[in-house]
Amino acid sequence: MAVDNSLKLLLAHDSFEEANRVVSLLRNANYRAESKHVNKTEVLSKLLESKPWDLVVAQFDGNDVPVKSIFTTIRKLNLDTPVILITEEHDPSKIVEGLRFGAADVIPMDEDQRLLLVIARTLYDLEQRRRLRQSRRLYSDSENRCDRLLGSSIDAIAIVQEGTYLYTNDSYAQLFGYVNAEGMLCMPVIDTLATEEQENLKEYLRPIESDEEIPSKTISFTGMTSDEIPVPLEAKISKVDYQGEPALEFLITKGLPEGQGDTQIEISATAPSSISIQRDKVIELINATIRQAAQKHNTSALLYITIDRYQSIQNEIGIQKVEELVSQLLEKINSETKDNRSVNRFTEDSFIMMAPNTSADAGLMLANHLCEAVDNHIFELEDQTFTLTLGIGVSVVNEAVATPECCIERAQTALLDLYNESENNDFANGAKLSETGIGPALAEDDVEGHARILLDEKQFELLYQPLIPLHGAQEEFYEVLMQVKPEALENDLPEDFIAKVFKTPTAIEIDHTVILEAIKALTEKLKTDPDTRLFINISGHTIADEGFIPWLKTALKASGLSPKQIIFQLREIDVARQFHHSVELINELSKINGDVALSHFGLAIEPMKLLQKLSVNFVKFDSVIIEKAYENEANMAEVENLISLLKSENENIIVPFVERANMIPTLWGCGVHYIQGHFLQPPTRVMNYDFSAEN
Repeated sequence: MAVDNSLKLLLAHDSFEEANRVVSLLRNANYRAESKHVNKTEVLSKLLESKPWDLVVAQFDGNDVPVKSIFTTIRKLNLDTPVILITEEHDPSKIVEGLRFGAADVIPMDEDQRLLLVIARTLYDLEQRRRLRQSRRLYSDSENRCDRLLGSSIDAIAIVQEGTYLYTNDSYAQLFGYVNAEGMLCMPVIDTLATEEQENLKEYLRPIESDEEIPSKTISFTGMTSDEIPVPLEAKISKVDYQGEPALEFLITKGLPEGQGDTQIEISATAPSSISIQRDKVIELINATIRQAAQKHNTSALLYITIDRYQSIQNEIGIQKVEELVSQLLEKINSETKDNRSVNRFTEDSFIMMAPNTSADAGLMLANHLCEAVDNHIFELEDQTFTLTLGIGVSVVNEAVATPECCIERAQTALLDLYNESENNDFANGAKLSETGIGPALAEDDVEGHARILLDEKQFELLYQPLIPLHGAQEEFYEVLMQVKPEALENDLPEDFIAKVFKTPTAIEIDHTVILEAIKALTEKLKTDPDTRLFINISGHTIADEGFIPWLKTALKASGLSPKQIIFQLREIDVARQFHHSVELINELSKINGDVALSHFGLAIEPMKLLQKLSVNFVKFDSVIIEKAYENEANMAEVENLISLLKSENENIIVPFVERANMIPTLWGCGVHYIQGHFLQPPTRVMNYDFSAEN
């Protein structure tokens, strides 16, 4: 969604009048809606492929465009296009079914306010995903530029972690008799040292810690080439950060003595000729394609090509003949494709072809054509003839792709599925399209099941983010946040897994777990910092749970903790949906001296009216409100006006999502009491913010 509140909207509805009503609703809510009414599946598919759309609003029971076909198309095209479904009446079974399909939400036709709230939330989430992808692209570009600089350097450079080469440039590899860096990847350093030198370098081959100080040092040692030729070397060894982990950099400052270089050239010259592996070039090509897709909103295809039974063929005829066979294969592939499609060797037995401005279907057709052409071709080597078959995984490159690695991984996954589906695991002779697009990675019941497993295995962990006082308050506030432990993310949980979990009844049990763990952490923290208080989020399911207050009283009594140490945080949307339960909960918390915060404030059409009916102690803005304030002065003026209204109600005001230093003086001048954001401190596993620096 653009920063000017414009919205590219597709409306799949049998009734043009109802579709037009949704557009009018959005325009009344200050959205600049560029909309298309769609009543045919094939038209929807063409429109989705033609340019990026921010949102699809579709009739759940539409006859013209079946709901299932919408999600099938989105996944096939690998689009990040959220879908909101409209039902004629409130039907829980349809809500579950819609969420299974992958809908952002399912809304009854007459709940306009809820629809607007869901649209705002959905578009905010979409914008965050787009920004994250852009950040990943920029990071990937920087990383690749760095790799290219290292790779082209005449200096011999290696990165070592736990005694293993994670990276070497060609200059370093050639010192040890290898044609290129690929030959040394993941090789133990000890294999490149003379026996008498291994003990001297032992301290540099052990694991190192992130906070460990390792001073740079220049050492002399004798290396050993692949042909067991001793090479006197001098290297500067320094601690570096490599892909987020501590590592050591070996920079050869003094290499082969005079005359030794000739020997090295001879070694390289005698190596069998081959089609070189061009990983860097491939990554650069994919990066360029991703950038173009983001700028021009077009679609390209990536083909990940493997040779069936490659290892068996190599064992049968030898490396030299295999390389000649590979050379002929690439000639054949090039003869079957257009000039603007490049094929490069990615690993020993895999190749990557980029097909620019090519749709998903066209990419799959191209892959199948290549498989058929190669299968029907006779390859000749000396007095022998050979036939080859290919396995090809196809992935789409569009604005929804963040990095080259992501794109390659999707194609590899499709290829793996293809091999798994075949009777012989090393024989595919076909192609498969990756269809891992945006959608419901987990159905609602699966989400609940996964959440329960993670609970049982204690795979959730708490994080703490400080709320910084702007006017010298004495209390030290932290918000308690929850995430799945990184090691548990191997199950390919969706990015919004936590949000999905809190839509299920399991949220009550998770709330209990979070509160108990937070109480334990707070009890320890109070021993050294008695002014610490925690903001703990309460789900909508817990708001409606009549057993929560009795359970909470028991938990607090057992811990000896005062209820005053905790501020229970309720979302504006949950309070609006369950107003009466919310009022009862707030009153009960007040009776035991517990404070309440209203979070995600400001998205309601008339937020002050809702607030005036509640007795809360803190009000926290929704991050989308603050993000819009960054965009222009008019939006900032609206925020300032809302802050003024809150001050007149004597509310303690919290502004999250503070990501810019120049925002702080403005918020201070408006009378905001507390600020929060990654710029100040991201969530951490311990409560360690130095509040004294703010006083």
